[in-house]
Order: sequence, then C-alpha cells, then structure tokens
Amino acid sequence: LSCFPGGLPRDTGDAAPQLRVVGPGHALTATMGQDVVLPCHLSPQHDAHSLEVRWIRDSISETVHHYRNGEDLYGEQMGAYAGRTELARDGLSAGSLDLRITGLRPSDDGQYVCTVGDVDAYDEAIVELEVAAIGADPHLSLGGYEAGGVRVLCRSAGWYPLPQLLWMDARGQHLPSVSQTHSQDQEGFFEIEGAVIVTGSVEGPLSCVVRNSRLQEERESSLHIAGTNGRARRWMVALALVLMILAVSIGLGVYLFVKKSKLAVLEWRAGRCSAGTRVGLEQGALGLSSAPDGLAPSVPAVKVTLDPHTAHPLLVLSQDNSSVRRECERQQVPDTPERFVIWCCVLGREEFREGRHCWLVEVEGERLKYSSWAVGVIRASVERKRFFTRSPEGGIWAVQYYHKHLESLTSPPTPLSLSPVPTRIWVCLDCTQGQVSFINADNGVQIFTFTEASFNGESIRPWFCLGTEGIQLCLRVGTLQTTTPAMQGSTTSPATPASPLLGPAGPAQE
Repeated sequence: LSCFPGGLPRDTGDAAPQLRVVGPGHALTATMGQDVVLPCHLSPQHDAHSLEVRWIRDSISETVHHYRNGEDLYGEQMGAYAGRTELARDGLSAGSLDLRITGLRPSDDGQYVCTVGDVDAYDEAIVELEVAAIGADPHLSLGGYEAGGVRVLCRSAGWYPLPQLLWMDARGQHLPSVSQTHSQDQEGFFEIEGAVIVTGSVEGPLSCVVRNSRLQEERESSLHIAGTNGRARRWMVALALVLMILAVSIGLGVYLFVKKSKLAVLEWRAGRCSAGTRVGLEQGALGLSSAPDGLAPSVPAVKVTLDPHTAHPLLVLSQDNSSVRRECERQQVPDTPERFVIWCCVLGREEFREGRHCWLVEVEGERLKYSSWAVGVIRASVERKRFFTRSPEGGIWAVQYYHKHLESLTSPPTPLSLSPVPTRIWVCLDCTQGQVSFINADNGVQIFTFTEASFNGESIRPWFCLGTEGIQLCLRVGTLQTTTPAMQGSTTSPATPASPLLGPAGPAQE
C-alpha cells in the first residue's frame, strides 16, 4: 500500500512499478534575495514527463508548484510563490524534479516536500531550506551612567534569522550583556540591540559582534576605551563633560528647530505636517511665490532616466530607460559594483547636490491593489551589495505602498491615511532646504514631506523599488502646478489630467 497526498491508501498490486524519490539528505542554506534550486530526483533515473509532481510545504493545501502531464498548474499555488517558481523541465527526462525559487524571502524558510505519483505509485522526499541574511555593521553609541560605569549600546538591523550579539574586550574575553532586545520588520528582517556596562577595569577596544550562525558570518564594530585604574577617573570625568556638551547641543538644536518651525508656520501658513494637507503655494514647501489668480507658477520637471547599471537582476527596464517592471526570472546582467543585489531597486542616472528638482512617477499595471512599490531619493553612497535600512537613517527618503496601504519610510514607518491611494506622484527634492516632498499629481494634495533631511553634502539620486510583479513604475513628463488654499474647491491640476487611482483598501473589486 502507498498513500497519496490526499491521505487515501491505494492498492498498487504486485506488478506495479516502484517510485523512489530522493532529496539532498541535508539542509540547504541560501542567502536572502538570491535564487535557490531545491534538488529532488527519481532513483533509479527514468523519464518523469508523465508523472504528477507537486512541491508542497506542510500540507497538500500549501502548494508551492504543481506539474502534471507536461503542464505547470497554478490554480492551487500559494500566493506567496506566484511568479517565483520553476520546475526544471530540461532534467525531467533523466528523473530530475528540481525546483527553482527566485528572490528568497524570510517566509521561504523551512521544510518543503517533493511529492511524485502516478496511477499506481507514490513517494515523497523532504528538503529543508534555511534562508539567511547578513545585516548592517553594528552601530555603537554611549548611554548614561549606570552601576558605576557607562552604558554602551550596540544595534544592527537586516538579519535573518535572529542573530547572536556578543561583547568582547581587548583580550577577546566575552562580557555579559545587561540587556538585549530584538524586533522583526514587515519583511521579516531582524534588528537586535544589546547593552553592556563599561567600568574602569575595561581598557582598549570594546567590540560588539553580531553573528549569523547559519552562514557562519559576522559583523563587528569597536569602540576604544582609553585608560583604566588611575586614569579611569579622568576618563569618566572626560566622558561626563562630553555627555554634558552633547546634552546642551541637543537642547539648543531642539530650541532652534522649534523656533524655525514656528517661523515657518507664520511665513508659510500652510506648513507641512501630515498626509492630506493641500500645498499652499504662496509659501509652499517648494518655495513657490504667489500668483494673482491663485495658481502657482509652474515648476518644470527635471528629466530623469533610469540607470540600468544599478538595476537589480529581477528588474527589467524599457528601451528608453523611462519605466521599470519586475520579472520572476533573473536577467543575465553583469554584476557591477553599482548594481543592487538585496533590494529590488534601481536608481535614476541624475545626481543632485543643490537646487530644487521635481519629477513625476506613475504606477501602472493590472495588480495595483495587491502590489508593493516605493519611490523617493537615496544617498548616492549607499552600499548596493548589503542590506540597508530603508529610512532616513539608512540614507533613503521615500514613500511606500505595501499591504494595500501607503506609508512614509520614516523610522518606524508612518501610515498615510489617503483614500484613494494616488498612483501619480510628484517627487520634489530641495537640496538647499533639506526637504523631500511627495505630492498627489491629480489633485495637488501634499502626501508627505521629510524636513531637516541630512544630505551631508552628498549627491542625491532618484530611487525606485518594486516588491511585486504585475506593475511598472513610469517616469512621465509634466509641469508641477497645484492650487493655493483659496482654490481648494479645485481637485485636479490643469496640467495633470486624472488617471485611474487605487481604490480604498479592502476586498478585491472585479
């Protein structure tokens, strides 16, 4: 007797052919964002074209990929694997049942079952997949006095699975953590933070090591502790002075920021603040002057083109580099230093250091409601080959559509209550004022503005990110025109005719 996936036994008879399915016999480890091939084959080797092959997770209802009678069947496939799986057809004649999964995610981690059957026989093999990601270099910072010493903090993000965080002194001896916490973001990556108390008995470099046990790789950062014993008191006094100066500087900075904000409100009258605020053009975030008829002077859009040398291998650019879409198969492109390999991103060719610049982005496709995308700007120096935090701290100022909701990529993300969600967005960069604004191109409503952006004199580039297939981001030519508060009855700018928008978050509308 052999048992089919449905759980019903079937009498195979004495003369029935025997199926034997063989897996790798060990766990596979693969890196986040890359592709992986799950191996599985018949033993002895024979043609598998006429067999039914089904890759599943924990049960028959969780189908990853289904093949039968020479066809791939997607009716029962889990949504998380749509467009991301491929059965290696060229190996079927030799009994190979290998499955390729593209763009690995944290949710892909775990057990897979390769099941094979025909009318007379059935067998299966288990394949264990361990997904892993290496995060950012640890960031060390000083806290306050505690328990006769100084509290030192270590934080690192972008790891999978949850990593280890260890403290070591100059002799390589482990120091106990006084606290350790962790969190997991929407995409499954872990951030870990630990603290240690440094006393006068510790000297030399203090190291924080964050380690991924699956890949046996780690990231390390050090902080030099000068002086012990007789010099410890002088070190503690010096540190106290540094912390005091830092506190005064922060207080002064907060006072100046509040004062500047109040002046800005008086001068602008419209301000920035929240999603849904209509841009007041006499004093708007773009620095436009007033116009007698209430219509702002137009702001010509800068021509932005996509840089193919930076595009993730899953992204496909149009011939004129004006639009980008995501495919399920990786493109055969050279692995240049500029190319992203973790996040599915692409940059604009243009770099900005000064002045004001705006460009129009439109989201198109048949699966808008269930898509994932982001647009904004990025520091040109951001590392392309490693995980980075998608927030101003990581050098990104952007808005993101995810899980049928729009949000700004602050830290943590800020939900933006907009309905319907705009699909035509002006991205406006003001290098002089340190601001990045996002404006609904269809009605002139301001979506969100990052103020006090820390560009640090670096070049800033347009940034585009696609998390799903079935849509594309398109750069459009236009002129930014919005209305003053006096014209709030007008909902559509003359230069930006309306286009279909995403409906409110909710059930799919056929």
